[in-house]
Amino acid sequence: MTLIDLSPQERTPALLQQLQTVWEASVRATHHFLTEEAIREIAPEIPQALRDVPSLSVALDDQNQPVGFMGIAGHSLEMLFLAPEHQGKGLGAQLFRHGMAAHYIAQITVNEQNERALAFYLRRSYKVHHRTPTDDRGRPYPILHLTLSCY
Repeated sequence: MTLIDLSPQERTPALLQQLQTVWEASVRATHHFLTEEAIREIAPEIPQALRDVPSLSVALDDQNQPVGFMGIAGHSLEMLFLAPEHQGKGLGAQLFRHGMAAHYIAQITVNEQNERALAFYLRRSYKVHHRTPTDDRGRPYPILHLTLSCY
């Protein structure tokens, strides 16, 4: 597995489409609380989010195909998605370590209903700081805001 960091200029439409495919497969495998309609509603926002996030790291398989990605803004993890066949095999941890080394991730937002992701971050010494009843677009998906707990 190779990790690459992409500048905004390297985020081509073709690559953004590949990352969108990873996002959709990941969401279908992990976000069971989202309806098909909700996924279709959110999907058009993903390319812009991928273009706008200041730091974008992508995991490439042996055929140089994207199988995961992570976006960071400042010291906040904005997104971390893996193709379902790569979940639970250490790739998320590898991406996370990469992001932590480069940016010191102090804050994370995660869907409250995404219990697997929440457990992943809690194992890494993050604690729930506060909860919002909706996502940043006002949709009815509670968000947990986590901060790194050093003690």
